[in-house]
Amino acid sequence: MMHLPDVSEFQPNVDWAQVVKQNGGAAIIRALAGTGHVDKAWYNGARRADAHKKGIRALGIYQYLEQEQDAVAQAQAFVNLVGSLQPGEFAIVDIEEGSGDQSARAQAWLDFVDSKLTYPGYKGAWLYSGQSFYKEHGLLPIANSARHTWVAAYGSREPTDVPHTLWQHTDREPWPGIGNCDCSTYNGDLNGLLAAIYTPAKPAKPVPPPAPAVPVKPAA
Repeated sequence: MMHLPDVSEFQPNVDWAQVVKQNGGAAIIRALAGTGHVDKAWYNGARRADAHKKGIRALGIYQYLEQEQDAVAQAQAFVNLVGSLQPGEFAIVDIEEGSGDQSARAQAWLDFVDSKLTYPGYKGAWLYSGQSFYKEHGLLPIANSARHTWVAAYGSREPTDVPHTLWQHTDREPWPGIGNCDCSTYNGDLNGLLAAIYTPAKPAKPVPPPAPAVPVKPAA
């Protein structure tokens, strides 16, 4: 089992080398809330770049979805901000607001972002929400699909009623190099998490060198 910190502008300073030392190189960062609130610790992409420079190999990048704004408009703003994904990165939509069934809004965001942000072997964007919100707002069908999901349920017992890949179990876990922050668990190791994010391309087989030419003896 590995732990992953989840940081935003509320954790403005992160020593990524310390995170790598703790879990091998996995974390989640917030990029945007709605269409207009760029996370203050996005630092024009510098937080993301520094994470990779210091050894983060699995990096979730998420947007908090505002209930009063169109889901696709928010997805477009997220795509514009992120620009592209590199192997090991994965996009996440955070849905915690809205009345009634939120599955259409979630699916609209996921479909749009998947159509714009991808790379070879990438397995698609993830959905985050709280345990109760999944059940009360129509998100369980997505959790029961092939889509990877991330569920928040604070306490000592991992939820069994919402299928998930990541479980956010607390909002106050102390991390060297960060301080207190949200934290999630993955039931596996870093390689397993990377395999959930994407399938690396197989290296091309080397082309064997041509056989040496056989000299032809002149006719007698």
